[in-house]
Amino acid sequence: MTLWRANATRSPASADAVAPASARELLAKLPRRLMPPAAPTTLPTDRAVGRGALLYHINDLGNVNSATGGLPRLPIYLVTASGEQFSVGLVTMGEFSRALSADGRWLAQRRDGQWWIRDLTGTTERAVPPGYEVRQWSSDGRALLLGQTTGASEAFTTFTLPTGELRPLTLPAMPARQMLAFLDGRELATAEFDLGPNLQPRRQVTIAIQDIDGRNARSVSIPTTHQVATGDIRNGLVPLVRGGGDPATAWALVAPQEEVPTSQPAGAPAQPSMTLVGVDLRSGKPAGRIDLVTPQGSEGEEFIGLAGTEVLLQRWTAGTAELVAADPATGQRRVLTSLPDHTRVILPGD
Repeated sequence: MTLWRANATRSPASADAVAPASARELLAKLPRRLMPPAAPTTLPTDRAVGRGALLYHINDLGNVNSATGGLPRLPIYLVTASGEQFSVGLVTMGEFSRALSADGRWLAQRRDGQWWIRDLTGTTERAVPPGYEVRQWSSDGRALLLGQTTGASEAFTTFTLPTGELRPLTLPAMPARQMLAFLDGRELATAEFDLGPNLQPRRQVTIAIQDIDGRNARSVSIPTTHQVATGDIRNGLVPLVRGGGDPATAWALVAPQEEVPTSQPAGAPAQPSMTLVGVDLRSGKPAGRIDLVTPQGSEGEEFIGLAGTEVLLQRWTAGTAELVAADPATGQRRVLTSLPDHTRVILPGD
């Protein structure tokens, strides 16, 4: 059963519904500095606001309840492609309860134990039946993969946008797999779930790509050998893998098994160098390599997602935090906006 409500009044922003935007266009009108509004406006239910560019909230690391250890509830904001900001409720640090589709049109929100899907280019809101969890947006923004856990296994269903039609899938159980991409609502790309440093280093990460009807399967690989210094090549640890973008790619964050100190001060811990290595999920060809600024002191870069052909990073220097887009072909960075300290950014398709 799918519940839905819609307002027939057409808003000027609803024209976006027939004009899909690229990831670069969605992020093009971010303000130079992203700050919570002094008097935030709640996301209206009676009019369209246009496609979403990102969601964000600021983690309050010093406001933990000393008596219970409970984390504070924090305001979370939607930033639209036109640069407007709206309040979309409260979240706990680390909680997954808000998400944007890859094309920015759909906002998923978890309320009262149930997911709701809002069309930001109109006023329609659809309820996901209770018991389903959001797993992955399709790369084309036309479907949402849902999971329903029963015992130790999980069954999958597609939620078609904009109709809300549910289609159960015949995919086999996939224990310990991480969802990376839902390619055009037809193929599901996954990798081993636990890719962290507690496992042995590896020469490559293999990504399985399964047709949702269970008929066809293929795989692509990301080489993860990591060069620390000239002539010193070893298998890398892989603490993070993400998928997305257009064309669809997957990127692995690769770190050396151990760092060889060079100019570190005596007694200072060595900081591991980090490299992003990507693969095109359709062709299996390399998508590029990006060397990150090693986190050290007040400087560093963090891989947070993909937008179109670019890799998005959060970069911090002394007194400044920024959202940065990196070109996989050249490694060149461009600043999209500056951010308050301790900001968590949620990108379309995450």
